[in-house]
Amino acid sequence: MFRQRERFERIDVPTPSALRNMVSLVVIGVVAVATLIICARCWHKANQMNYLNDSALYDALYEQAEVSAPSGGREWSENDHSNVLFFIVDDIHADTPQLQAAQILVRDVDANTAVIANIPINTKLTVGESTTFLSRVFEEHGLAGASMALAPFTDAANVHVSHVIVATDRIWSQLGTFEGPTLKALLSKQTNDFDTIASDFSTGELVRFAETLQAIGIENIPQVDAPTNVENLEDGSEVVTIDRQELPIQLGIFVWPA
Repeated sequence: MFRQRERFERIDVPTPSALRNMVSLVVIGVVAVATLIICARCWHKANQMNYLNDSALYDALYEQAEVSAPSGGREWSENDHSNVLFFIVDDIHADTPQLQAAQILVRDVDANTAVIANIPINTKLTVGESTTFLSRVFEEHGLAGASMALAPFTDAANVHVSHVIVATDRIWSQLGTFEGPTLKALLSKQTNDFDTIASDFSTGELVRFAETLQAIGIENIPQVDAPTNVENLEDGSEVVTIDRQELPIQLGIFVWPA
């Protein structure tokens, strides 16, 4: 007679636990919460940079007129220049940001130097068929005033710009802290500063621009006041016109022959 084979329990097979389903549910819940937190953080950071890569500012750059050529013995500089326009406001998130200052930074690419020109905010502009001045454009149109005033402003200054930044007066200290690579910037606290800046610059471009200025030494960049003449509009508002030949000399775009 054949004997019935005796059966043994295998020790390498885990014994089902009564808590297994509960543990699985807890793990799924933790993963879901973590995913929601990560997604919310990424969404928040993405929204912090809504004002960068601004299409209106980008389009306004292509509306600039050709600058007037040097005259009176002045000549074009042989060096390449990169020019950035700054509109300094109290708060880009306000319904009507108040313009506090305007500046043009011109970087001599070949010499690796830079200079900043301070431009009066009552600079006379021709916007469409109207004669007005810079700060009034912001008062009437809010943040959109930056793109509306860009081309008339650079025509008044006779300086063609490559980029524009609208920010608070903290911008110079902010530019001193930005650092790449881009992914690091996007995942760091720098996004809190990006939230206060409107520009045609993308995040990566802004970081690289900042690093370029850091290499020069932001604190070492000299500042000049644009040469102006005072006049009045028909409504009595005092405005200034910029000397369109002398400002480019101050910025090194025009030069006197050696």
